[in-house]
Amino acid sequence: MQGVLANHAGSFWHKLFHLAYGKRFSKAGDNMLGFLNLRRDRRGFTLVELLVVIAIIGILAAIVLPSAFKAVEKAKISRVVADVRAIKAAGHAYYADTGDWPKSGQDAYDPGPGDDYGFRYFMEADGSGSWNGPYLEKPPGTTPWGGYYRYWKSRITGTVYDAAGNPITVNNTKCAVVTIGGFPDEGIRNAVDQRIRESVGYSYVGEERGTYYISVIIWMEGL
Repeated sequence: MQGVLANHAGSFWHKLFHLAYGKRFSKAGDNMLGFLNLRRDRRGFTLVELLVVIAIIGILAAIVLPSAFKAVEKAKISRVVADVRAIKAAGHAYYADTGDWPKSGQDAYDPGPGDDYGFRYFMEADGSGSWNGPYLEKPPGTTPWGGYYRYWKSRITGTVYDAAGNPITVNNTKCAVVTIGGFPDEGIRNAVDQRIRESVGYSYVGEERGTYYISVIIWMEGL
């Protein structure tokens, strides 16, 4: 009888202790688990995780960088085409006033900085009474690749190419020309030349002292 009462008493006190303190110990256990998880999280990335992240960054770079480079090159090409169009429009305005195209200051191939690379009389009076400029506010300056735009006017004998790439033979034909120099490689030069022929006029290409150039015919006598 005493053993039975003792067992019931033990069971009673056990239940009472559980009701009073069990929840508290449960919270303490949760806090301990949280502390252990926090310590585990503070260890940082494992080597495998770092390698996965590096691989993902490499894949994204391989996808994004070529597209970004192409976008930059397209913007450069568009700028050159716009510059040559502006020069051609200025030349037409000069022609409307004077009946001719601006003479290059040196009136020879590859004019230099002494006459603003051939653009002097787009901006300064050339002595004719019908000049009503300026037709350009300033020289075009450098291309996106660091070369120069050079305007010159002379007679040309040789072959030029139209928008479709068809050759056109000229023989001692008076032309006004803008030469775009300083292209670093033939591929870029050819891409610009294609856009120039489609948008501006005839052209021919060449290489000089390790760099590539395009000569754009912005006016040709008889056309």
